Amino acid sequence: MRKERTIYFILRTLLQGKTSYWNLIRENDTVLPEFISTLKELVDGGYVAADEEGLLYLTEKGKEYAEKLGIRAYVDPVCDHCKGKTVVIKEEYKPLYEEFLKIAKDRPKAITAFDQGYVTPEDTIRRVLLMHRFGDVENKRILILGDDDLTSIALALTGLPKEILVLEIDERLINFINKVAEERGWTNVKAMTYDARYPFSDDIQRQYDTFVTDPVETVKGISLFLSRCIQGLKGEGSAGYFGLTHIEASRKKWHQIQRNLLDMNLVITDIIRRFSDYALENEDIVKEDLNFRVYTEAPVKVNFPDAYFYTSNMYRVELIGDPKPIFDGKVEWERDLYLDDEAYVTAEKESHE
Repeated sequence: MRKERTIYFILRTLLQGKTSYWNLIRENDTVLPEFISTLKELVDGGYVAADEEGLLYLTEKGKEYAEKLGIRAYVDPVCDHCKGKTVVIKEEYKPLYEEFLKIAKDRPKAITAFDQGYVTPEDTIRRVLLMHRFGDVENKRILILGDDDLTSIALALTGLPKEILVLEIDERLINFINKVAEERGWTNVKAMTYDARYPFSDDIQRQYDTFVTDPVETVKGISLFLSRCIQGLKGEGSAGYFGLTHIEASRKKWHQIQRNLLDMNLVITDIIRRFSDYALENEDIVKEDLNFRVYTEAPVKVNFPDAYFYTSNMYRVELIGDPKPIFDGKVEWERDLYLDDEAYVTAEKESHE
């Protein structure tokens, strides 16, 4: 059934006209290994082809196949204004967005060593507005585990949080955030070095109202990150935000992650599909030596990404009692923390000492 769904989305998208490999990924909700193998079958079977510019299209055989399956051309009903993200940057928030843009243009470049890839500036602001909409910003103490998106700075620009603590392994980001905070006179914003292999210190545990993180997408890795985050929450009613994709997380992985959330005493209050668009480094994606399988295993010749193909769904979770982390003590840094068979947009890393 999953394969039939993947075929359906590929054919339905291509019935609208030619499109790139990258946009076809964006329009699907299938984990990449399954998407790529299905697309390869359609190409090998003569249903889908690519033109000289690398754009994919349905052949006559493909159009006949779509008609046989009863698939029609599709008009996207999603709101043109919010793009399905449920929040927009209204006029009142434009100064916030523009000020954030000025600061973010000098941010450190994302690097694969820390599995970095930041969301668009618009989506960073939308994340903050979503959190504010749900009552998780104003007068709140906010904990951020990993902040290449600079959510801390966007939050600080609102003037609403009581405190913002960033725990980050990348010294470049730590220095950047602290420098901006000092220049702006934000005494309630602090970034400090932290390695997720280790539990939080006592002065961080049970101190925060809200957490934000953007974890790796292995079951073990995301469970570790969320375990650390809930250690910092005060208790019942405290909330958290994180992203989870479709392209590197299958339905079975979602199932296991959601079971783990329940075991940690968390309830899922909201999931917003395709909330975050990632502005990945296109030059890195097409580097053979980094072995991004989304590129190296593509069934057709592809060019630089021309669309935000890597998108993430926004989760909001809430504690219904005391936090129950799955991981409590120190964890050894092993490959299965950050890489699995579904990681097609994740580069190999050197082992941590």
